[in-house]
Amino acid sequence: MSALFFIFETVKTNWVYKTVKYLKKVYFRNDKRVAAYFICVVIATFFWFLNALSKTYTVDLIAPVHYANFPDNKTLANTLPEQFEMKIKAHGFTILRHRLSFFFMPLEFNVNDMTGNRMKESRRSSFAFPSRQFLTELSYMMSNDIEILSMNPDTLFFKFDQMGQKRVKVKPVLNVNLRKQYQISGDTKSTPDSVTVNGPQSAIDTLQFAYTETMRFNEVDQPIQSEAKIRTLKEIYFDPKTVDLSFPVEEYTEAHQLVPVTLTGTPDGQIIKLFPAKVKVTFQVGLSRFSEITPNDFILTVSYTDIQEGKQRLKIAVESAPAYIYSLKISPEELEYLIENERHD
Repeated sequence: MSALFFIFETVKTNWVYKTVKYLKKVYFRNDKRVAAYFICVVIATFFWFLNALSKTYTVDLIAPVHYANFPDNKTLANTLPEQFEMKIKAHGFTILRHRLSFFFMPLEFNVNDMTGNRMKESRRSSFAFPSRQFLTELSYMMSNDIEILSMNPDTLFFKFDQMGQKRVKVKPVLNVNLRKQYQISGDTKSTPDSVTVNGPQSAIDTLQFAYTETMRFNEVDQPIQSEAKIRTLKEIYFDPKTVDLSFPVEEYTEAHQLVPVTLTGTPDGQIIKLFPAKVKVTFQVGLSRFSEITPNDFILTVSYTDIQEGKQRLKIAVESAPAYIYSLKISPEELEYLIENERHD
């Protein structure tokens, strides 16, 4: 009796039971004959479906494709079809199983194995293979119960690019946030400073630099040394794949110098006085080079052309200044001038 009760409780959780119960409640009320009829229809449909799947059919099947194991001495230059449209002959169960499986897993096409390594050993760059030569192998890969009758495309074309090699300079990509009063006091160095590039000749011909992945540093107050990865590019191979980067960082302080200003383009015999003759140059410089800076490290000029144009004040231009200083300011930024009588020899 307990066994029968267990079976009944199990059936109660079945979707068929729940459906019948709902229909009985909503539509059929107490008509038990309709409920029994409905159960019979469901059971008959189920067995009909099983019988239909056991038969053999010829149908069209679309299979997404993933290509793997290309010749390692060649680089693919064309686009291969993303799916195969196949006419197959198989039992209904097998067809249904593969239709469902292709939603989650594509058919893997092993290029070297399928072509017998002929492309790897050949010096040619273009190949064409009739699809019919792959049908038996593809059938075996999918299932012993499937026979592939035909496939579209009827020919697979492989076009490869010529491989090349060259050396390119490393270009560091940095994002540096410095602490207050600190600055980068020199060039960023890469060790090695260049890398070997291998890939399709058409691709590496236009490649000028090997850029690193973006390196981020925050609150920096001391010299940096760090390993950086070379940014990857499709079908391009770098050797080595990492480099060591370094750049100096030091504390900066404000300094100033009185620097004379030179008038350029003055005609012979013309006497022009500038007011003031020297200007104050203020800048930020690293503590290690504070004592090295002199007025001779700066070249400041104004142009006689501005005088010819009738300008009352002359704009100062910085022709030369040390590369390791920051925040250069000139006071005043413009000069007045006085034209004296021409000199007579």
